[in-house]
Amino acid sequence: MSEIITNEMAEIRTLIAETVAKRNALKLEMEHWYESNSKRFPSTNELITVDSTLSELDSHYKRLWDYHNSRSRAS
Repeated sequence: MSEIITNEMAEIRTLIAETVAKRNALKLEMEHWYESNSKRFPSTNELITVDSTLSELDSHYKRLWDYHNSRSRAS
């Protein structure tokens, strides 16, 4: 059987990819920041928010995937 991907799931995948790219950019920015600064990274709160958003998107995608694909595989 083939995997079922709804339009909503495809949109969430896109949001996940965009969020991962933003997270990676922030982590790289943080790495460069700490190379020459000892103070707290100014975008720490943004990075925490991006991590949280990524987690929520991932959980939502998994719930949708399980709903649409678990039943079709059980048959």
